[in-house]
Amino acid sequence: MINNAFLRHDIDHLSYSSVATFAAEPALWVMERLLKMAGPVGAAAHRGTAAEAGIVAGLLDPSMSIEDCQAAADFTFLNLTALSRDARVEKERAAVPGIVRVGIERLRPRGVPSATQKRIEVMLPGVPVPWVGWIDLLYEEYQVVVDIKSTLRLPSEPSSSHCRQVSLYTYATPHLAKVGYFTPVKSEIYPVDNRELRIAELINIAQRMQRFLEMSDDPKVLAGIVVPNVDSFYWSDETTRAMCRKVYGL
Repeated sequence: MINNAFLRHDIDHLSYSSVATFAAEPALWVMERLLKMAGPVGAAAHRGTAAEAGIVAGLLDPSMSIEDCQAAADFTFLNLTALSRDARVEKERAAVPGIVRVGIERLRPRGVPSATQKRIEVMLPGVPVPWVGWIDLLYEEYQVVVDIKSTLRLPSEPSSSHCRQVSLYTYATPHLAKVGYFTPVKSEIYPVDNRELRIAELINIAQRMQRFLEMSDDPKVLAGIVVPNVDSFYWSDETTRAMCRKVYGL
């Protein structure tokens, strides 16, 4: 028998998004990761992907007009949502051009990033599988990592979850960690403090996930332990909601 509970469940690495889902809604994580029943990606997530694509295009090519960056982002969004039944598609699409403009205007003065979507793989103490992630923007000259978050409302401070994410991406490096929030009208880039604490939190969550997985090698048994919060936005998609009823009877 394999000693490592992660490997027994075919989990050979961890990601920020997976651990964040486990922390926020374990029932969804069990359904998607262990039972392999995943609903469609929502329009809000596609808005983020498309806006980031437009922003990055404009940063890598300073001569590219903002209008062309916006068109590239819109093209990406339309491709991603071509078969979507999410009622929020048009609302999310309308936000993309503004986010792209705000992002480029805020970030272009920093110069061309050294790398975008740079893969990282790290081992954290006490966690028996590696963590894999992708750095949005790396400015090697300034030793800064910036994670791009598109949002419709600007937060007054970075979320704990986002701080954990960027702390992971800068673990064991001298780079400063920053979270950039971009709305259709304004932006803010927050530095991440207490990175050691954030890493400790990630280790804590991962070890709890490991102990949970050690309870059984049968995903159905584990699904019988957790309870979905069906009022959460995680279950708002009708397909995901139907899966929830099938798996959890709620």
